Amino acid sequence: MPDYTEKLERDIEAGRVHLGGCVLSGNDPNRYCNDCEIEFDTKAPNIYLDIDGVLLANEKTPANYADEFLQTVLELYPYTTYWLTTHCWKGENHTKEILGPHLKSETLELLDQIKPTDWGEEKTDAIDFTKPFKWFDDDLYEKERAVLEEKGALDGWIEIDLSKDPDQLAQVIVDLQDEVWAR
Repeated sequence: MPDYTEKLERDIEAGRVHLGGCVLSGNDPNRYCNDCEIEFDTKAPNIYLDIDGVLLANEKTPANYADEFLQTVLELYPYTTYWLTTHCWKGENHTKEILGPHLKSETLELLDQIKPTDWGEEKTDAIDFTKPFKWFDDDLYEKERAVLEEKGALDGWIEIDLSKDPDQLAQVIVDLQDEVWAR
């Protein structure tokens, strides 16, 4: 528990200090931005999400557990989740119109939290290699694999293969939750 001095109370009142709670959830922020008024965790990895083959099994069918997966990702990593998909490329963001017919309305509302990325020919152009990351994609091109290997970051790519395991996202949800608790 903090020592509530007069100075600490003035700093709290002025917004210069933000206290954390005494009950830890495993997903607690460790920083606060006074400019943005956002709490965040500097240890949280960036999450990069593809749509086709990850959230959509095909053009007409959502992946099993797509809603639950997105809800979990955004609960665990609300400030470090990014689109890495051709549906959000070169300044265009069509993610909501692509996913709209397939997701629950409450999940669609959450999609505004996911930030777009800017990338050129290879999706690896958008990855911030200075931070840990998890990139959920069904396909990795040879050039992208080479970049990941060169950066020693191949383990950041999480292959989603819904043809082999249609329920793969259910296990990914469990894995993500386990990792947060292990931190």
